[in-house]
Parts: sequence; C-alpha cells; structure tokens
Amino acid sequence: MAKKKEAERSSAAKSKTQRAESPKTMAVPKQKRSIETRLKILKVGGELILKKGYHNITADEIAKAAGVSTGIVYHYFRDKKDILITALDMTAEHLISDVAKFYHEAESSQDEMDFDAFAEKTMDYILEYHRRNWEVHEEMEALYHTDAEIAAVSDTFWQKMYATFEEILLTKGAKKEHLSENIRMAMNYFECYCHTYMHPINDALDQDYMRKKTIETIKKLIFGE
Repeated sequence: MAKKKEAERSSAAKSKTQRAESPKTMAVPKQKRSIETRLKILKVGGELILKKGYHNITADEIAKAAGVSTGIVYHYFRDKKDILITALDMTAEHLISDVAKFYHEAESSQDEMDFDAFAEKTMDYILEYHRRNWEVHEEMEALYHTDAEIAAVSDTFWQKMYATFEEILLTKGAKKEHLSENIRMAMNYFECYCHTYMHPINDALDQDYMRKKTIETIKKLIFGE
C-alpha cells in the first residue's frame, strides 16, 4: 500500500511538472493590472475552494467572487485544481520564508535567540496558523488522502520546510545523527499539540503543561539533552 501511494505521488509530481511545462501554458501576465487580476483570482479561488470544499466550488463561482468573467479565469488557469495548486505553492513559499525570516531577524538582534525561544516562537506561529486556517487545514487533510497531485504539492512543501529547520537547527548545535528523522518527529509533536489545542475533546486537559512538555521533548530529541 505504501509503495502504491509513493508511486501515485511520484506520478502526480510528474503530472504537475508536465502541467507547468505543457505547450498549452496559460497566460503569464506582464502588465500590473493583469498581474493583480491573476493574484486576485488566486486569493479568492484558493480561499473559496479550501473553505467551502474543493468539490463544492465551480470556476463560475470563483469568477463571480473575484469580480471577473469565467473566460478570464480560464485565460490564466486551466481549471480549479490549477488555481488551488498555484495558491498552495505560493502559500507554502510564504510559510517557509516566514519561519526563516523570524529566525534570522532574531539572530541579527543584540540578544541571540536560544533554542527554547525559537521553539516557543515556532509553536506560536504554527498554533496561530491553525487558529486562522482550521477549516482550510481540515480540507487539505481530506484532499491529501484523496488526490495524489495535491498530496505531492503538500509533500514538496514539507520537504522544503524540513530542510529549512535542518539548516537552522544545525547552527544551534543540533546533533547531526538522524537529524532529518528527528526533525520530522519534532514537527509531528508540534502538529499533535496544535490539533489537541484546536480540538481538545477533554476540556480538563492542561494545555500549558502539554505545551511545556512538547517543547522539552523536542529539545531532547534534537539535542539529545
């Protein structure tokens, strides 16, 4: 089953590349107004698809919400999946850039950020993202398991995110042995905490304790302390 999923995602990634390199390449706007129109379609379309559900939105609805004709939508994008994948790619780049940015800004300040502070800030960032985008997160989870091409986009994002964290943590003295594996487990701890925070099931759970232990566990995992 795992090999089948891997083959599907590999094929999906290839399909995405072929989609981008196809001779029927969609229009690339050069004028400011055209660029703004395309970005508006991306923003509105991406939000509608993820909030209302991929299968519950049409290109006509995206066009209406963006204030353009359906023909304009198809001028820049092949279909709603093209809109979603492009929007996800842009969002992924912003997220990765944000993580690297707040780390490097802290490093260039007078008080160097230690790992605990970096972990706290990372936790706050990921938690705030879940708060603002919980419905989006849930829709993406569903699409990840039902659409191999969307799964491939998500996998590419996480590979880049892991590489960013690896680069950062090496500068903080992380143990090199099995660092890639440990970072993946660390991100799972972050995600688990955020999911429990958003959907605790048991209101008696001590969220502060869970947050503290999550960071302690990750620190031990990364540094072996």
